[in-house]
Amino acid sequence: MIGSSSPEGASGGGAPSIADAVRPEAPPQPEGWGGPGSEAERIVRRASGGRLAIKMALVVVAVGAAGAGVYFGLDAYREREARHAPMAKIPPASVQIGAPHGPPEERPVHAVSIAAFEIDVTEVTVGAYAVCVKRGRCTPPVKGDFCNWGQSGVDEHPINCVDWTQAKAYCAWVGKRLPTEKEWEYAARGSDGRRFPWGADPPGPKLLNVCGAECRLYGAKRGRVWNAMYDYDDGWPLTAPVGSYPAGDGPFGLKDMAGNVWEWTASPYCPYPVEECGNSQEYVIRGGGWTNQYAMNMEVTTRNAVGRTEAVEALGFRCCRSRESRVESRE
Repeated sequence: MIGSSSPEGASGGGAPSIADAVRPEAPPQPEGWGGPGSEAERIVRRASGGRLAIKMALVVVAVGAAGAGVYFGLDAYREREARHAPMAKIPPASVQIGAPHGPPEERPVHAVSIAAFEIDVTEVTVGAYAVCVKRGRCTPPVKGDFCNWGQSGVDEHPINCVDWTQAKAYCAWVGKRLPTEKEWEYAARGSDGRRFPWGADPPGPKLLNVCGAECRLYGAKRGRVWNAMYDYDDGWPLTAPVGSYPAGDGPFGLKDMAGNVWEWTASPYCPYPVEECGNSQEYVIRGGGWTNQYAMNMEVTTRNAVGRTEAVEALGFRCCRSRESRVESRE
């Protein structure tokens, strides 16, 4: 049996057992080794500690590098998202702009020819704008109780409290521009002369984000008097995440073209049908915002003027680009 020894082996006169044959002999000790307390062993022990410290340092560096990779990788991902935000293709058309009745600034109705362009499906979000600020291409918006910048949990809400120059700078950073007001109106209503982006039905709580019961209460607690368009609580006292009201989409699938935030355009405020009147201080805004209480503010023809340096809590933007110039900015 393996591992047993014969009687002869026990007496010392026979061959060694198999177990004895495979047991290696201890190597000879080098000169000067001197055992466990010797100088040589102390040197080895010190060297082992040094190697351990080096290994630990390398682990820390590796973990740090991995963390930095994730961090900067996330940044790069967010930048790609911002630069490649979904856009709707708007075909060229000759359309009617303006309203036959209503405020004088919306009259007269006049025909315009519009070249093909693309426009963002949603308003620019807080998260997308934050990347532009981090890259040093945009300046931080105004902060405040009713501004989204600096608030938690609003990355997917529209950026607000930005002035015209800030909106323009962001669009340039992603290789786009602000839409003209005639492009905006055509994108919101199509060619069928509808009153609201979704059609003829009056605004309701399933179609858009405007001031409801929750907005009125929120404002009252903070010293603001906001009148509600309807007595319904939609859960969003201020802005809502972009695209939260698909039933209110326009003819080209654009979201929040009414409500949530008004939107800057590239057009100076001029009387119709003039497009250039020397006014470089006020620009047209479109679409209505979450503070509005009147249905007329949600009509696709509604236009208003805001000073280019004003940063308003119910005002944001979306970007567009001409179809023939789809070159992205790499700055």
